[in-house]
Amino acid sequence: MEGWSHISVRRPMSSTTPSGSVPATPRRVLVVEDEPLIRSLTVSLLQNAGFDALGVGNAPEGIQGLKDFDPDALLVDLDLGEGPGGAEVLAYADRDAPWVALVVLTNAPSPEVAGVDVRLIPSRAAYVNKRSLADASLLLDTLEGVLRDQEPRRDDSMDAGPLSVLSRDQLEVLRLIAAGLSNAEIAARRGTSSHGVEQIVQRLIQRLQVKKGSNINPRVQLAKLYYAHGPTPT
Repeated sequence: MEGWSHISVRRPMSSTTPSGSVPATPRRVLVVEDEPLIRSLTVSLLQNAGFDALGVGNAPEGIQGLKDFDPDALLVDLDLGEGPGGAEVLAYADRDAPWVALVVLTNAPSPEVAGVDVRLIPSRAAYVNKRSLADASLLLDTLEGVLRDQEPRRDDSMDAGPLSVLSRDQLEVLRLIAAGLSNAEIAARRGTSSHGVEQIVQRLIQRLQVKKGSNINPRVQLAKLYYAHGPTPT
């Protein structure tokens, strides 16, 4: 991706009707989402709302789409599966296409929970948790807001719950516990020792105040906490 470049000049906004209220040409929105069903539903929602929407499934396609599709807005998930994630697409857009409005749409209550350094998320980007989208109008209102340079919605600035106190390593181990991996499997996945993983698990139990008892499985309780407050484990 480093070899790609884009002239950093502001592109004129879509033309409007004489009243200035309705664009004469549809505004373009690029959707970067690795889950086909969510991508298709999001694109359909945007098209039904009058946008010209294009969906792609990974970061390289997203960056290429910024060049070829030349969108007015970018809607991107942080977790795009294997390879580069949404943060890389956001960084490219912020650096080389600064006129593009930015919206993060993700399961993670905060970038930290998704394993992303919050400093990689541009301050002008809206951050919308998928769990808050009980009403599709929220997404459309958020998108309209960033297109008009209004203060972006930032769900990550709200209370991220108990997981917000954890380090990145602790969050990663917690995610793998929720995915059903044993300590040995987690150690192999992370390239560390089982003893090191056990120490992290014990710190998780302490920091998240997981109760202990003969009828309580701490790993089950940890997994429940992750399912309640974190993104879908993979």
